[in-house]
Amino acid sequence: MQFNKYNGFLNIYKEAGWTSMDVCAKLRGILGMRKIGHAGTLDPMAEGVLPVALGKGTKDVDRIGDGTKTYIAGMLLGTVTDTQDITGTVISENTDKIPTNEEIIKACESFIGEYEQLTPMYSARKVNGKKLYEYARAGKEVERKRKKIEILDLTVDSIDFPHIKMTVKCTKGTYIRTLCHDIGEKLGTGACMESLLRTQVGDFTLEETVKLDELEKFRDQGKVNELISVKSPTAVAIGKFDGNHIGHRLIIKELVKTAQENKYKSLIILFDMNKSFISGRQEQKEELYSYGVDYVIELPFSEEIRTMSAEDFLEKILIKRLNMKAMVAGNDVSFGFNKRGNAEFLTENADRLGYSLKIIEKINIKTNSGEEQAVSSTMLRELISEGDMEKTEMLLGHPYCISGYVEHGKGMGHSILGYPTMNIDVDASRIVPPYGVYAVRVHFIDEKTGKRKESYKGIANLGIKPTVSNEDEAQKINLESFVFEYEGNAYGKKIEVELLKFIRKERKFESLEEIKIQLRDVDIPKVKKFYEDSLKSNENA
Repeated sequence: MQFNKYNGFLNIYKEAGWTSMDVCAKLRGILGMRKIGHAGTLDPMAEGVLPVALGKGTKDVDRIGDGTKTYIAGMLLGTVTDTQDITGTVISENTDKIPTNEEIIKACESFIGEYEQLTPMYSARKVNGKKLYEYARAGKEVERKRKKIEILDLTVDSIDFPHIKMTVKCTKGTYIRTLCHDIGEKLGTGACMESLLRTQVGDFTLEETVKLDELEKFRDQGKVNELISVKSPTAVAIGKFDGNHIGHRLIIKELVKTAQENKYKSLIILFDMNKSFISGRQEQKEELYSYGVDYVIELPFSEEIRTMSAEDFLEKILIKRLNMKAMVAGNDVSFGFNKRGNAEFLTENADRLGYSLKIIEKINIKTNSGEEQAVSSTMLRELISEGDMEKTEMLLGHPYCISGYVEHGKGMGHSILGYPTMNIDVDASRIVPPYGVYAVRVHFIDEKTGKRKESYKGIANLGIKPTVSNEDEAQKINLESFVFEYEGNAYGKKIEVELLKFIRKERKFESLEEIKIQLRDVDIPKVKKFYEDSLKSNENA
């Protein structure tokens, strides 16, 4: 299953000369994702606020587009064009009539309130399945219905005849160039729009916009998520969620439940501490989505985030940008400078900021010494590093897993050793158990659904393959699996490999023949016995 790289909204500054669709196309290249749409079209000559939805944010495009909009418009009196703005062909000019400032202000303010606006021919609105501008470019004029819109407020900012500046606040579907045209008709001078700057769409303001070239810099620094907002009400959990262990899953389960009960979207903020992870970052996000989480936002632990006060993080990021209405957190939650944003802090601010709060206590388990200890990512890391796959499975709630696409190796497994293998590269940023041989279970993944298809038992080597690797190859971690009773072609397919039991450490052999003997006479029999013992244990349970 393909997951969106980013989800939510970006507040883009659309520059003159670009269509709104041009901006979306450029963003697809910058962000490396396809699911992108805009809320509220801006004409090519216009500039300013253009809300752009990414991934799951596209579900909210219509709701955002329905919000009120504010513009600073430049109007040129005495000139009428076929497009109602200065990019069009001049139809008429009137230099004889010069209204007074009072007459101009009165005419402009008379449009405050509801009025029936005739859609311009040069617009993207459709008639009989065809966009109006397509008729206009073909020299045809078609009958259009007037549409009721509302000018919520209109202020004339300056008059330097024939140039007028005005600020307009209006509802969805208002054409500012048509408003200029209609004001010109009322004054008897004619008019067209000569400039347009959109300063606000709903909660999106001009001060918080980002230009496309600036966005590229954020992308290169891994900071795009610092710009993303979510407009649906959300239930939020924050943390590293390193490993998604059973303690994390209690929080996730409660988060999804809270969101569903209140018709919110569930959202997890992953703090990226720029350290190694128990699972690969992509695997971690895929697992979170598989639990029913709607949004996963990766937030780099930058200097700005590290030094931000807990108050600012809560109010500016969680409440304002992510529209948080509920929070689910562990009793060890922390955020903000000096980790001031703890459970007590969240409790103190819940009523004032209007969010509900559920604190989840940690899970305790017995250690080898018989003592009670809280489940944590630190404990999990230690168990993985020791190769204790059984206890690792207990803390994860499932076997430790590595996934990837099967790649071509050197072909030695099949041609020389007689054991055809499936090779996948291992993310160097993740925590891996000791290099060595493991009993494994291999699952083939349906990429459309993200679900497992057929599964097989097998044996795998995790490590750098010192017997056959050169110096460069020895820098890469590889998982090479021989799957029992599989005869198909696995190249290019996605697999998940569960490491069930550590068999022995990886070592360098004197020859390939020695590896073959080790596999045939020692390793494979040990793995098969592990499976036999597991089956007997399950039968006796």
